[in-house]
Amino acid sequence: MKGQVYLVGAGPGEEGLITVKGAELLSCCDCIIYDHLASEGLLHYGKEGCEKIFVGKEKGRHGKSQEEINRLLISKAKAGAMVVRLKGGDPYVFGRGGEEAMALKEAGISYEVVPGISSSVAVLSSAGIPITHRDLSRGFQVITGHAQGDGKLPQEFYQLKEWGGTTVFLMGISRLGEICDGLMKQGWSPDTPAAVIENGTLPGQRRVSGRLSDIQRRAEAECVRPPAVIVVGRTAALDLRWFGKKPMEGVRVGLVGTDHFCERLERLLKDRGAAMHRLCRLRIKWLSDPEIEESFHRLNEYTWLVFTSANGVQIYLERLLSYCSANGGKGDLRSLGGLKIAAIGRGTEQALREFYLQADYVPQGFSSRELAEGLAERLREGERVLIPRALQGTRELPDILEERGIFCQNLPIYDVEPEWMGGVSLQKGTDVWLKTLGEELDFIVFASASGVRSVAPYLQHLSRARLCCIGRITADALQACGYHADCIAQEASLEGILQRLQEEVAG
Repeated sequence: MKGQVYLVGAGPGEEGLITVKGAELLSCCDCIIYDHLASEGLLHYGKEGCEKIFVGKEKGRHGKSQEEINRLLISKAKAGAMVVRLKGGDPYVFGRGGEEAMALKEAGISYEVVPGISSSVAVLSSAGIPITHRDLSRGFQVITGHAQGDGKLPQEFYQLKEWGGTTVFLMGISRLGEICDGLMKQGWSPDTPAAVIENGTLPGQRRVSGRLSDIQRRAEAECVRPPAVIVVGRTAALDLRWFGKKPMEGVRVGLVGTDHFCERLERLLKDRGAAMHRLCRLRIKWLSDPEIEESFHRLNEYTWLVFTSANGVQIYLERLLSYCSANGGKGDLRSLGGLKIAAIGRGTEQALREFYLQADYVPQGFSSRELAEGLAERLREGERVLIPRALQGTRELPDILEERGIFCQNLPIYDVEPEWMGGVSLQKGTDVWLKTLGEELDFIVFASASGVRSVAPYLQHLSRARLCCIGRITADALQACGYHADCIAQEASLEGILQRLQEEVAG
């Protein structure tokens, strides 16, 4: 049975500018084939088990030829997969979507094109430049600045007589000088307003303005790099930006953590103007161990249930409910009736509330030591504690309690597996990609010791970035790997790490 291919426009960069239909297709497809112009945040729309294949061409990363991409689309569809070919902007605006559609049609593969917002319009709007204006520009034209096989600009470029409208060049920043000289040789006035917009619609967006005669010099002085859009015409002199400078504008942050943590922190950082890059995703893997099921039988033997993470709450309680339902129980939480519950931090406490449970004890601090010492003051001799947690969780909590004569059952219920983002497999050539990324990142945020251990072998390639840890345990793990934390959140929480980052940027 043949599958289906959707050529989906990802929009100009900002994750929220994809169409509703495009996002829906990403959430239910079997395979996403994407290039580097598509926001990496869009990959998180993919369902569990969705295959993600990077095919773009970018410094330090091997890309595929258009013929290879066409064959890949066809082979995946023939294997019965529902495939989303995610393309920056609109598939048919210099995205070679037409070539892919022709290849699919010739192969007899069913396909559909889902239009996207083109950067030729959206990036200008985001930078405060209207592409048309009744008094200044009654039309616009969009030209590729990408060289042809002979190294020259497309033939149409040499016929761009000055006409009074707005002219937009995509993928032409490396040939900005040639474009400006060529236009002036064709009779365009050196005083024609011009602008270059880098990372349009993204938190790290920059606009450099000038005229045809000096825009290259200005862009070079500002070290403008791709992706960037060039606009020439009278409307380029306007500046109608609707937002002011945000406290973390231009700051680039690499995130290492679970989807749950990264998604929440991303929203907060974006509101403050920062640009995010999910460096390494920590996937939650449920563990299969007879002791987990046995703990459901013996809950009445414990007096306290202690959670050290929101993940632990969700996984243990979901499994408990599933077990009760499958074994003739009520399928609810009445089996916890005789237990008191402790939680570390606001996030863990909130996770309990989502199951309509109230923690009996939450320490003011956010460390395992403070949780352990607070519990030790409240527990009496003979009480028993069950701690469902991550496989690699620190021994600090049970060790402190056991020193006080309190029985602790340390129960590993999940593990984390690192998954490097952006189509990287950490094989040959990865060090080049990491070095490129390392030149861009200002901070790397670690949400756990597990994240530190996953990324530490490659931190030598990310030496420019300052290392920020959510708490002391995470910082200790970093030190054990031979690196020093540049900043540590005073409060081991999402709010704590956000506050610490803002302090670092302000300083």
